[in-house]
Amino acid sequence: MGLNDTPSGERIHIGFFGMCNSGKSSLINRITSQQVSLVSDISGTTTDPVKKAMELLPLGPVVFIDTPGFDDTGALGSLRVKRTKETLDLCDASVLVTENDSLNRDETELLDLIKKRNIPYFIVRNKTDLGIPDPDSNKDSDMFRVSALTGDGIEELKEKIASSLSGSVKQIRYIADLIDPGPSLRVSKGCRRRLIN
Repeated sequence: MGLNDTPSGERIHIGFFGMCNSGKSSLINRITSQQVSLVSDISGTTTDPVKKAMELLPLGPVVFIDTPGFDDTGALGSLRVKRTKETLDLCDASVLVTENDSLNRDETELLDLIKKRNIPYFIVRNKTDLGIPDPDSNKDSDMFRVSALTGDGIEELKEKIASSLSGSVKQIRYIADLIDPGPSLRVSKGCRRRLIN
């Protein structure tokens, strides 16, 4: 079975979270080098979680999940925020995307939810192309600085995610080589988590 044949339940799920228009969708598009998510200046463009399966070397098969903004408003906005919170339960790791040099109140609340679930996380300061980049900003900092627009810092971010997660998430495959997974046999994410824990 090749990497493209790896069932979704056996892939490491990495969710991208943040506020509306922080650049989550643009960041996933840049990381995957594909137009996975719609990108717009209009707040609330991402209405449902969007998943993209790919290989992230040297980590292996992963699923990136783009989520609606955590600060979405209105009747539909609150449903989108609920979906975003539910997506946290599917994630093996998370990327908190901000466009600020320090987290605001909503971003801090989101980070607390991530920590409460004991999900490994990466804080990414996007849109560095809008300001003067500090060449030492990625050293000894919890915040990783990138620009989804220009591609600055993207390769380093991919390497950081892959190297940080390799070995931290167990892949338990008791009978994977004995049974063809086929379209009707998939291990659910919840089952895999229970087996791991």
